[in-house]
Amino acid sequence: MASKSSGLLPPRVRLYHKISENLVERDVKSLRAMLTADDKLGRARLEKASPQEICIMLEEAGQIGKGNLGLLIELLTHLGQGKLAEEARKVEEEEKRATNTENERKDDVVATMERLTVGGDPVPPKHPQADRTNSRVTELQLNKLAGNLGSEWESLTIHLGMKKVDVDRFKAENPNILQSQIFAMLVAWKAKAGRDATVETLVHELRSSGIDEDKFEFLLQET
Repeated sequence: MASKSSGLLPPRVRLYHKISENLVERDVKSLRAMLTADDKLGRARLEKASPQEICIMLEEAGQIGKGNLGLLIELLTHLGQGKLAEEARKVEEEEKRATNTENERKDDVVATMERLTVGGDPVPPKHPQADRTNSRVTELQLNKLAGNLGSEWESLTIHLGMKKVDVDRFKAENPNILQSQIFAMLVAWKAKAGRDATVETLVHELRSSGIDEDKFEFLLQET
């Protein structure tokens, strides 16, 4: 039975985790070979990456993403993983429906704002630099951070507004895999924080928790 904490993770992230759990070493080698042959990702990056990390890397490269899992479905089908391919198709359809609903809502908001500003001064756009420094943290960054953190992650979890019961569930969902436990926690935080899940916010929380800066220095460099 799935852990209750899995409900804190977006369906796409849960899918990546399930793929990582179900692919055997032969499948992983075939997956790496297919992506290398098609030049989707570099050989060096793929060599030691887990299936979950490969999925995140494909997202960062723009090959897959929210409502766009066609490549992943194709890869899983070639691997003979029909059930996982079908799950990926369902997640893709779910996300497409959610995106359409969100776009309709945004259009309504824009139309309302246009009506309110008729005859008035337009609202000045945000400065591009502000958008860069306040960009949302990516799952690839969270996965890298998860690999850098150790036992201090439990106190960080509480600092991020979660409870001890959440810590226990993250552990139960990912037994004996510390990085996966931490990554699941960070992704849950990102989902809960929404627009506030920026690099700047995460760095602030890490500093407030007393985490050594060398463990998240890469976030500062990327920012």
